[in-house]
Amino acid sequence: EGWGARVVVDYHDPEWPARVRDASPGGRGVGAAVNAAPGGAATALQAVTSDGRLATITGDPPPPERGVQVTDVYVRADGARLAALVETLAQGLLSLHVAATRPLAQAATALQDAVAGRASGASVLMLQRSPS
Repeated sequence: EGWGARVVVDYHDPEWPARVRDASPGGRGVGAAVNAAPGGAATALQAVTSDGRLATITGDPPPPERGVQVTDVYVRADGARLAALVETLAQGLLSLHVAATRPLAQAATALQDAVAGRASGASVLMLQRSPS
């Protein structure tokens, strides 16, 4: 709510691609989808209309079908790009919902929550600086 979604589906529901198609104009599917669920790219492809686009960051892109353009997005660490995003956020040109702020020692828990779908927004990991 508040992020512009008209329909929300749970990717744990095996019928979610059909629900997306049913909610789309003419039942054809969405024009574009992004997959971040390991092993979920082929399932996400079922929700995309013919000649649409699918991007996945999981390294398991399905073969293109029905004219769908499939892109395997390689995610890598890039400090300069991260700094540019932080500046964009500071300027108010980008919004980010922070659900939790945790110490760096809880990074594994934050990642587990995100992967399990328990995170309701971004988790910020804080470094504690030693006194100078």
